[in-house]
Amino acid sequence: MASEHSVAKVLLEWINSFSLGKTIRDTEELSDGIILWEILQDIDPQYFLDELPERNPSDHWVTKWQNLKHLHKLLTGYIRKQFDDEIPSGLDPSPDLKAISESNSLKETNKLLKLLLIAAISSPNAETYVTTLQKLSTPTQEGLKNIIEEAHNSQHEDLSADEEDRDGAAKRDLAVDPELQFEERVGKVLAENDRLATEKKEMEKALEDLHNRLARLQENNDTLQTRLASTEDRLVTLKSGKGDVGFSTKALESRSRQQEELIANQEAKISAAQDEIDSLTMSLESMRVKNQRFQKLQDDYDEMKTEREQLIRKANAAEKYRQKLQASQDFEKENQALKNQVKDLQQQLKEADSNQKRSSERDVELEEYRRVLPRIEQDRHEIQSLKKQLEFNNHALTERLQSAEEQRDRDEALISELRERIRELEGSTDSPSYTPGNASPRLQSTLQKDLDDIGARETQLKSENEELKKEVHKLKTTNTLGSSLESYSENLVLTAQLAQAKSSQSDEYWKLYDQYADIRQKLADAEDLIDSTKRQLDDARAELQLVSKEKLDMIAEVKDSNSSEITKVREDWDELTRKIHHLEAEIDASQALVRDMCVERDELRTLLDEKQAAMRAEDDEFMKEIETLLAEFAARAKNENPNAPEKSGIELLKHFAEVTEKSAETLAKRAEHIDQQGDLIKSLQEQIKHIEEARGDEEDDSIPKQREIELQEIINRQSRELALVMSAWYDLQGRLQHNNITVARYRHPASGTTGGADMQKGWLGKQRSIVSAASSGR
Repeated sequence: MASEHSVAKVLLEWINSFSLGKTIRDTEELSDGIILWEILQDIDPQYFLDELPERNPSDHWVTKWQNLKHLHKLLTGYIRKQFDDEIPSGLDPSPDLKAISESNSLKETNKLLKLLLIAAISSPNAETYVTTLQKLSTPTQEGLKNIIEEAHNSQHEDLSADEEDRDGAAKRDLAVDPELQFEERVGKVLAENDRLATEKKEMEKALEDLHNRLARLQENNDTLQTRLASTEDRLVTLKSGKGDVGFSTKALESRSRQQEELIANQEAKISAAQDEIDSLTMSLESMRVKNQRFQKLQDDYDEMKTEREQLIRKANAAEKYRQKLQASQDFEKENQALKNQVKDLQQQLKEADSNQKRSSERDVELEEYRRVLPRIEQDRHEIQSLKKQLEFNNHALTERLQSAEEQRDRDEALISELRERIRELEGSTDSPSYTPGNASPRLQSTLQKDLDDIGARETQLKSENEELKKEVHKLKTTNTLGSSLESYSENLVLTAQLAQAKSSQSDEYWKLYDQYADIRQKLADAEDLIDSTKRQLDDARAELQLVSKEKLDMIAEVKDSNSSEITKVREDWDELTRKIHHLEAEIDASQALVRDMCVERDELRTLLDEKQAAMRAEDDEFMKEIETLLAEFAARAKNENPNAPEKSGIELLKHFAEVTEKSAETLAKRAEHIDQQGDLIKSLQEQIKHIEEARGDEEDDSIPKQREIELQEIINRQSRELALVMSAWYDLQGRLQHNNITVARYRHPASGTTGGADMQKGWLGKQRSIVSAASSGR
């Protein structure tokens, strides 16, 4: 068998023998079916009457496929008509038209051109085409001869089973495909229409022939009637003897018989013609009925043709839309990838901004805590140290109280002994055995012992004075914590306000938080009260240690001279203790607030993750629906699974529109949610800004510059007064605790009133003055 290229070359040379107006050089020019349809109209113009579905097909293969299907259907019908409803066994009756229109298959094009060749040589004008074939080149004639012989031989019988199966599958496909059913119905209507038109033309031609024949017979009948009348007149004339005697009677009789036979024949013909006219009239009536039916079928055909054109336009629009979808699929993927990248970048940017904002806020808070916490830790450490020292002092003072009580017992015993001795001495002054010189050494030793005890006590009081100085110094140093504690308290309040502005907790939560802070403040006040009570108890215990009247008088003098300073120091101490307790309460409240804010932050992050997961799920679902629709469009275009149920193009478009509208609604909801979140963020930022402005205004309005200067001057004056009082107190304590001054005071009392008054203070001073007077009198 010759190759497909050589066969195609031979068939193209035969096609170029027709008057096409141009030369066909490639089978690709035949894929739209227009050239082949012109050839078919040249082969049999009566059979191939109508036009192609697409007179101006586009470059898309679907329009070419429509033309080839229409052409192939009429071509196979024509061949079956010429070969008694059969197709030569050597031909393939069903070439792959889709392969011809889509990929310009050379093999399938050759099969279609072979059918066209067989139709040409089997048409009524076959002699013309045979003559044309003889004018072609010898290789072309041999190739065409081989093609015709192969078509009429049974070389294609081994493929008949496959062809029948394929024809059966094609018929099933046509039975399934509504478009093919419509085309088959249109083909049947067109064939019936052509058959009825042909029968009508034949009937009209036969009727016209019969009318012409009737007219001729009528003319002959009239001529014969005229001739019969003239012959009868001549017979009458002859019978009357007036006619031509020389005319032969026999000739007249024979002629009369001929005329009668002719008349009988003409009458028989007239009766036959009349019967034929009646039959033709009946046929004409039936033709009229058929013509009415034909007209109805013609109307149906026009409606179906209009509907078909509409469906073709819709199919073309759907095909163009599918082409656009196919063309934009890559761009859509790239666009989607870029959108995903943009979304990722935007999300990362938002997270970075939020993290930076939170980091800056946390840095500010941490900076505030860093500024406050070291001082608080230092203050707490100092307070703990002071507390331990006070406990130690309390323990030492307790021991000293016990030792003082023991000393008091010893002093009382000594006093009682001295009283007895004094009584003895007073009693012995009247007796002659009394000699002051003998008693003087013992009395002098006793007084020296008392003075040593008093010097030791003064030394102890001096050490206690030094400890009190250290405590006062510590209290002065702790006085500087007040401003920092107040600023810390203000910062805590502002932090709580900012947290309340930023938080999404309910009002009940913040009411409970306020109640918790109030309870902590009350607890701090209670602790202050306990500490003040303990301090008063310690003061009472310290006063109990000084049981002697002389010591009480000395303490009273110290208290009188330093009462205002001690009161102020105690008030400062109480204030600092109260602030420390309040600060601990605020620290606990701030820690609780930070824990709640952390929990709320974790909940918000969880909600954000869930929302993002839901949005990603919606996007995945939308993409799956879009991919499903695109797959259905592609399957419909390729027609890969004809047995599977398919949706119409309108239903697919409606489904695509619904999916797009649903996606648009989802995006609108997301945009609205984003706008709401943005408004909420703006409102929170404005609230924070107002709070900060109010804080700045309060700081500006709380302490004006002039008031601040006045307060600073008051603080300086009070500091100077405190320093003067402390220096005076230190001087007084030093004078009281100095041994030489004390001994001189009691050994050499002044002669003035002031010295006598000082000397007469206390019972022990009076006894000493008596002893001094006795010794001087001696």
